[in-house]
Order: sequence, then structure tokens, then C-alpha cells
Amino acid sequence: MKRQMGWGLALLLAMPAAQADEVKVAVAANFKATLGKIADAFKADTGNTVTISSAATGVLYTQITHGAPFDLFLSADAATPAKLEKEGKGSGRFTYAVGKLGLWHKGGPAPDDAALRAWHGNLAIANAKTAPYGAAAMATLDHLKIDTKQFRVLTGSNISQTWQYVESGNAEYGFVAWSNLVDAGKTGEAWAVPADYYPAIEQQGIVLKPGKATDALVAWLKSDKGRALITAAGYGLPAGN
Repeated sequence: MKRQMGWGLALLLAMPAAQADEVKVAVAANFKATLGKIADAFKADTGNTVTISSAATGVLYTQITHGAPFDLFLSADAATPAKLEKEGKGSGRFTYAVGKLGLWHKGGPAPDDAALRAWHGNLAIANAKTAPYGAAAMATLDHLKIDTKQFRVLTGSNISQTWQYVESGNAEYGFVAWSNLVDAGKTGEAWAVPADYYPAIEQQGIVLKPGKATDALVAWLKSDKGRALITAAGYGLPAGN
């Protein structure tokens, strides 16, 4: 009898682990580090694990349309999830964060628009065709009426590669995600580009494969805990949140 009770207790204790599930998330490069922290907290709360695949938004869109087995897509824009929804490849779009653009000069001093106008060296920018932060950078240059021909532009395939160009010293200036600067403690070396210099970077998510664990992660992103981690990482929140 005692042996049977012991087996029963062991089975009961094992049930939460057996019920835990995996959520496969495709995430835009700028949000990868933040999602990593969210994944740890989400697992601690629910037992569910998050498997992260990261790239530029446009690259992830191509992977999804070619059948990549993701459950959730966290894009760096709103247009790509809307396109997937229209194509019948996902549903339940929601805005999880509002991105901010920064101009980084490694080692400082922190640049500004005047320093950018005077610069004629290497400038790192993410590919505007596939990375929303790259499009925001190009919109900023257009707003300031600065011709890219005055720079040697190093184009990153995503915002992470753009960061690497500046981090390695290959580019003296680079447009990066403000969240990356917050994560690295580099905000003192950067200019927070005014939000009215570029279209709002409304980062939306879309459910590709519904499931209890996926739904739980979406709810966690919208929770007070999720929003606190998102704002601490240097993002804004959508209106009404």
C-alpha cells in the first residue's frame, strides 16, 4: 500500500512537467534578447518552454510562407502580420511593443543630427526592404534631408548585424534598435532619434498555430509582468496599454 501511495505521489508531482509544452516563436532580431528574458519568466510561471528563431522580419516572413513550423510570429512591424493574416496563414494579430530607433557611436560622445550631417565615414543601416528598423533609419535620413551618398553605407541583413558592424568598429555610426542599447548599457553613446522623424515602429504578433501554450504566451506578453519587461527593455507600449 505504501509503495502504491509513493507511486501515486510521484505521478502527481510529475504531472505539471508532463503537461508543459513548447512554443516555437519566430521573432524579429531586435526583440530576441527581450524575448529571451520573457521566455525565462514565462517558463518559471507556467512550465512551458519557448524555442526562439530570430532573423529580419522579411526573412522570417519568407520562412513562414514556405512552411516553417512556427507557432507564433513576433514581427518588427504591423504590415507583415497583416499580410500573413490576409493570406490565411495566421490570426489574432496584436501589438506587443512600439520600437524606438537610436544612432550609436561606439565609445561616444553621443551623436545628434548635427554630428550625423557632418559625418562622411561608415554608417551601418539594416536592410530597409526586410528590416523595419532599416526603413525607419532611411526615413530619418530623408526627414533630415541627408543623402546617403555622403556615407559608406554598410547594410546589415537585420538589426543585429547592424549592431555588429558598430560593435566591431567596421562602422563608426549605426542606426540600431534603442532596446539593444538599453540591453548593452550603451544609451550614453547614442542619440534617441525623435519619434516624429520616422513612421511608428508598431511591432505586432500573430498566432500561426493556436494551442494552449501559444495562447498562454500571448496572454503573458499582454500581462503586467510582460509589459514591465518590455518597457524595461526600452520599448514603448501600444496606446491603451
